Amino acid sequence: MAAARCSFLALSLVLIGGAVSAVDEGLIHLHFYFHEVDAGTPNATVVNVASLHKNSSTFGDVNVFDNALRAGPDPVSRLIGRAQGFALHTSLDESGGLTAITFAFDDYGGYSGSTLATLGHIGVSGPSERSIVGGTGKLRFARGYMASRLLSSTDTSIVVVFDMYFTLAR
Repeated sequence: MAAARCSFLALSLVLIGGAVSAVDEGLIHLHFYFHEVDAGTPNATVVNVASLHKNSSTFGDVNVFDNALRAGPDPVSRLIGRAQGFALHTSLDESGGLTAITFAFDDYGGYSGSTLATLGHIGVSGPSERSIVGGTGKLRFARGYMASRLLSSTDTSIVVVFDMYFTLAR
């Protein structure tokens, strides 16, 4: 929504496989892919740590994850960092939940060694928007939003594409 109102500038950089661009004055755009391997499979990156399962509902479940961030949608594309956090199944009708995620960048050009902290609602269908509430290193005091959408899904893994739009305190 806010991105649609922004007039995109011609300045666009490809930063070692991940896209980074300047949008309007001071707005930073990061683009990358989140790769999750389901619990119960070898090398799982997500685990259900609490479940009430008194019926077929997932309401109340807690999942933790440590997923790969990659420059592309291919699972062998360059690893740029990790997405570490938790998801709470907070919707009675199972339409979504709450996520808190720290994106830690290990190999992302000038942002290597920095993190972004996010919080917000994720829906089970369609794209989701969540808040960027802070950062560390070169991303200290980040404020903005991220948009994510499911790119692909198999029985054992998912790939989600992320676009982050934020500013840094001056």
